[in-house]
Amino acid sequence: MKLPDPFTLSPRAPDLAEAIHALPESSGIYAFSVRGHPPHFSWSINLKRRLKRLLVPSTVNAPPLLRDSVELVNFWLTGSRLEISLVMYELAKRYNPSGYLQQLRLRLPWFVSLSAADAFPRLELKNRISRKSTAVFGPFSSRDLAQRYEQEVLGLFQLRRCTEVLEPHPTHPGCIYGEMNQCLRPCQCAVTSEEYHGESGRVLDFLATNGQSSATSLSVARQKASSEMDFELAAQIHKRLERVNAAAASRDRAITSIDEFNGVALTPACGYRQFRLWPVIAGYWQDPVPVDLSGEESRAMSLDRELRELLETSLRSVQSEGRRVEHLALFSRWYYSSWRDGQWFPFRALDHLNYRKLVRELSKMATAM
Repeated sequence: MKLPDPFTLSPRAPDLAEAIHALPESSGIYAFSVRGHPPHFSWSINLKRRLKRLLVPSTVNAPPLLRDSVELVNFWLTGSRLEISLVMYELAKRYNPSGYLQQLRLRLPWFVSLSAADAFPRLELKNRISRKSTAVFGPFSSRDLAQRYEQEVLGLFQLRRCTEVLEPHPTHPGCIYGEMNQCLRPCQCAVTSEEYHGESGRVLDFLATNGQSSATSLSVARQKASSEMDFELAAQIHKRLERVNAAAASRDRAITSIDEFNGVALTPACGYRQFRLWPVIAGYWQDPVPVDLSGEESRAMSLDRELRELLETSLRSVQSEGRRVEHLALFSRWYYSSWRDGQWFPFRALDHLNYRKLVRELSKMATAM
């Protein structure tokens, strides 16, 4: 996402107080340029009040707090905490490239990955991903939840849990999971490489669909066993189906493969009945799409069609610059927070976006203004 152009104030302008007074009651970000120092930037829920306190003296004889040392004030009006987070991220990267993560206190999210590059793939947790990473699913809100989901999936399949580089041999000592029949024991040559990759393929399919494919096949098998009066088998299948559903329930609906992490965040903008759509494609934030409903009575086309055209035009050129894990960290900070001020609409392809639900949510937010 590109950093938007700022508004500017001159701290020594004679009409500074009037210029600040004319600002809307809005949240925003400000950056103070001080001679000999890098810009200082921060944000406030009420930008107008913050700038007045910092730059305008409270009485005639009282000196302003920063007016004499600040050379220039840049500021950005924002309509949501998501917008604040994204703009602050771009500012921090620009002015503090070596320490912006610490400055923003941005925690990298956790992912569950199937190490497909390994000769004998296994599940692992990671909070670092490279551009060449495949079969990575997330972001999870915490390491504990990612680990819980990993263990739920491992309990359903027989992948190895060891981390060593395997050199299969019949005399390999193995481990306790092999003894408990929770691992196919490739280390002891109990299965061929092809058989083990068949199991890892089923795990990948489970991760990709969050168990829907397994649940569907198990439901069919249970129905067939019941129709054939094999109730003992049907009970066994039902028990496994319950474990599949429990594993799927431990994963948030927003979690998917990072290569297919597509969606649109809807938030208010700074202005009456104005909104922003924040697309995410393959885990990368794109430039926001403004939506103006202030003149809805003169709309030339339906809102559904207008949103389709706006998004299609905006996403003709998809951006994939920067570190994807940091973009997903910004998403996690907003999506999993208690202060989330918008809605998330995931999609596999733009044609699959639920425009009806998006229009309904937009109308609801506009009515509440």
